[in-house]
Amino acid sequence: MIRERRAESPEAAPQDLLQSMIAAVDSEGDGAGLSEREMRDQLVTLFLAGHETTSHALTWTFYLLSQNPSAERALHEELDRVLGRGREARLPTFEDLPQLPYTEMVLKESMRIYPPVYLLARRAAEDVEIGGYVIPKGSELVLWVYLTHHDARWFPEPEAFRPERFTPEAEASLPKNAYVPFGAGPRACIGKTFAMIEARLLLATIAQSFRLEHAEGHRVAMNPRVTLNPKHGMKMVARAR
Repeated sequence: MIRERRAESPEAAPQDLLQSMIAAVDSEGDGAGLSEREMRDQLVTLFLAGHETTSHALTWTFYLLSQNPSAERALHEELDRVLGRGREARLPTFEDLPQLPYTEMVLKESMRIYPPVYLLARRAAEDVEIGGYVIPKGSELVLWVYLTHHDARWFPEPEAFRPERFTPEAEASLPKNAYVPFGAGPRACIGKTFAMIEARLLLATIAQSFRLEHAEGHRVAMNPRVTLNPKHGMKMVARAR
């Protein structure tokens, strides 16, 4: 794919992510572009790390919306107001995102209840004491994001789906690291901004045209593997709005 694209003229090539990588240069260094290997590695990272997590986040989001009609109505009202409806509707763009705060709140609350990355592993760089426990250098620590997100001290009635937990005022009142769907510190997810842009645009695009109803009788259970996915898949019925 990279070789074929490089053979095309820049003017005729699609203006997509691959083309952006081909055109990128190190403006602060030697002015060189990415090598074929570097480009390939970046694309593999995006395909693997940036696909399954966002896919599961949206899956859980549509399930939660199907179980919470008032939140679903509020989301649809925002989308209709900003993007129009029926023949007057248009697809969302990056420029629309500041006008879709409830869409973002829905995603954040979904990732609180069902964080795609439900745990984080870290290795102690030195001997340290945490909460009265001595952690020897080299020990591997597992941080349970899922349990933190369901701690009633920070999120009362933690099983309830309430996007309003993530108004700017409410989010600012949370203790540091009470909400960490992308991790925290210097090793936080490098793709956080990209993932949130992608997820908001996808949620808005799908939800402006369809309601997804949970299929009757389909069992929903968590399957904590590399990411938190639905054990039996997520059977839903798409209905045009």
